[in-house]
Amino acid sequence: MPLAKSDDLQIAQHTLRISDPESSLSFYEAKLGMTLLTQRTNNTATHFYLGFREPDSATAGEEPNLADWQQHSFLELVYDPEQSPPDIRRQPDSSEGYWKIAISVADVDIAHSLLVSNGVEVDTPRQVPDIAYLCHCNDPDNYCVELIQHDFLQNHTPQTASSVYPLGTRPTFSLITYRVKNVEKSLNFYSDVLGLRLLSRQVVESRGFTLYFLACTDEDPPHPDIENIDNREWLWQRPYTMIELQHIWGTESDDDFAYRVGPETGFAGVSFATRKLNNLLETAGQKGFTIDADNVDPILQVRTATVRDPDGYSLRLIDKG
Repeated sequence: MPLAKSDDLQIAQHTLRISDPESSLSFYEAKLGMTLLTQRTNNTATHFYLGFREPDSATAGEEPNLADWQQHSFLELVYDPEQSPPDIRRQPDSSEGYWKIAISVADVDIAHSLLVSNGVEVDTPRQVPDIAYLCHCNDPDNYCVELIQHDFLQNHTPQTASSVYPLGTRPTFSLITYRVKNVEKSLNFYSDVLGLRLLSRQVVESRGFTLYFLACTDEDPPHPDIENIDNREWLWQRPYTMIELQHIWGTESDDDFAYRVGPETGFAGVSFATRKLNNLLETAGQKGFTIDADNVDPILQVRTATVRDPDGYSLRLIDKG
């Protein structure tokens, strides 16, 4: 049975391989306003755990308490000098499986102006019809970062920039986005096996794709129709991280097509924390999904398992119990 309650399952970590820790940490901390919560070393690899934290919630020099972040998602950056640097292709690249992360803010124009003043190259903010008001930049390794506004441009009330936040208003780690070939198989995996809830389906006919937004939540969107446009601003205001799956029409019919999803892309996968690891693994096995490993993580010192979704993305399950 899928996990029904958000307390049983959460998006815990989003993991990217990096080539230069100093440049990456400077970007995510100084430019975007994340906090380096802690770092750990395992063999030759160093793991950096970052997240958005209220500026007055930590004492200088105090080791962050990861238990405080049980309802939040981390960005995990992994540096291993013994591995070849990741080959990250600039987005949009429709052959690339991994796409971006998105950070939601109350005012994209303010965030855009502050990033430009800090030397970050950012494209011009624009209203994507019936989707969102947004813009994009790239981190030092070329990973795409999207800034997405809480409300559409036509509904927006300009905000006052706060010096507390490098992006001008309070940020949320909103989306982890990647592409899937057969969306029915993917929704079966993420909804029926893992237990994420489908909150919104957004058809972008002019571009030939559909977006699916899933989360570990018990919340109901304002409108029961998941394609209703009125749900979309609500979506960008959620205080938690969601999975966004992009399905480009026709890929499911091409037997020779497959997204590039291996470790060379730099996207090392998403981790989910669960209180029902055994049940989830049993369900995944019964439905024919590959379980790569089931062991004790040397950094977290808890039991973890790694499974593959229908496109071959690596997903780690962490024993939250």
